[in-house]
Amino acid sequence: MKKTSILTAAVFCISISSTAQTRQIGCSAIESGMNEKIPNMHQNVSDTTKGRSLADNYFLWNEGSIVKVKFLSGSRALRTKMFNYAKEWEKYANIKFQLVEFGDAEIRIFIGRGNGHSSYIGTVARNIDPEEETMNLDSADIGNDFVFMKGVVLHEFGHAIGLLHEHSSPISGIKWNKEKLYKAYKEQQGWDKEMVDFQVFRTYNTSYTNGSKYDPKSIMHYPIYPEETLDGYSVGWNNLLSKGDINIVTALYPKKGKRLNEVTRVEVQNFKEILLESNIKKGGISLFPTFDLKSVGKTGRVKMVFTFLDAIFQFPLLDEDGTYQENGVVATIREVLIPANKVIKYNQKKKKDFEFFLPLDQIPPYALEENILVEFKVVVETKEGEMKNMYQSQPLMFKYSKK
Repeated sequence: MKKTSILTAAVFCISISSTAQTRQIGCSAIESGMNEKIPNMHQNVSDTTKGRSLADNYFLWNEGSIVKVKFLSGSRALRTKMFNYAKEWEKYANIKFQLVEFGDAEIRIFIGRGNGHSSYIGTVARNIDPEEETMNLDSADIGNDFVFMKGVVLHEFGHAIGLLHEHSSPISGIKWNKEKLYKAYKEQQGWDKEMVDFQVFRTYNTSYTNGSKYDPKSIMHYPIYPEETLDGYSVGWNNLLSKGDINIVTALYPKKGKRLNEVTRVEVQNFKEILLESNIKKGGISLFPTFDLKSVGKTGRVKMVFTFLDAIFQFPLLDEDGTYQENGVVATIREVLIPANKVIKYNQKKKKDFEFFLPLDQIPPYALEENILVEFKVVVETKEGEMKNMYQSQPLMFKYSKK
């Protein structure tokens, strides 16, 4: 079980091919936040700005970071080859990968047969249980094709430094043969239309392009076969970094100057406990979480949320009066302005200096008689109104007492 978790969306990259050799395309890129919108085909396809890939700037590592990498399986020779492929990103990005055999590591790679290719996006990996992998590489799919292996490794490590799938660019203009793909994914993956829409056809908001044009040569673009589109459009196998890939990581991880499109980024550290106690004077419940909040990037507003769940079925408690709630679920919220490059400590050394309060009338009477289940998360809102979940705890159970 994960000690902490992020609200995630997995993008399963499987392409339906009519060729004799069918491979898994790309990976399952595990992201945070809801970034999709309805595609607007062929809008702004004549954009002439410098090519770059898509990236989620909220989950970038700090410039100059040394990110530890540990393989959980695979021969020493295979691990060394894959790691050396990954290090090509260092030529252009101000980031270093350090290979370790023991101890903690931010990127943890499992090499297996038939497990697919997948990676968490950027710093989302920090919130995954340290005993679990953050990246999968499928040795059965790769085989002894070292050209393909390099492409897969570069793609997955592209995700690991914050890059997203290029085919999901809002200005890609791809005219998918949706009915054909609905049928194919239903037969091969068991997916319904909603799943295919989300995993294959969705596009990101334009902010994720960082002001760039669509790059079909990107290492982050997986192949598209002519029969998958209405106009025969296709993209071949990309196993090398494109000029657009180099441009984006140079801009987002500059070796000189400022990062392109810096945003508010926060990290929860030293999360220790939550004190829940009855507040008779106020007629409710007070909660005091103990943690550090480290901020980097820009000064910005951060929302901290406690949501309440049914302890038996673990369903969210639905709000009835529209007061203490988030998205229709009973919640208590605090918003704070966080200055850049600071570490702020909350409720340390048994001090109660940062309180969350919820009136008792917000909780159904039956729930007060049972255990109370709560989740804690830290969220940053983007300029476009998207909610980026920077941290989320596992549900924590409490017994309410009037004393």
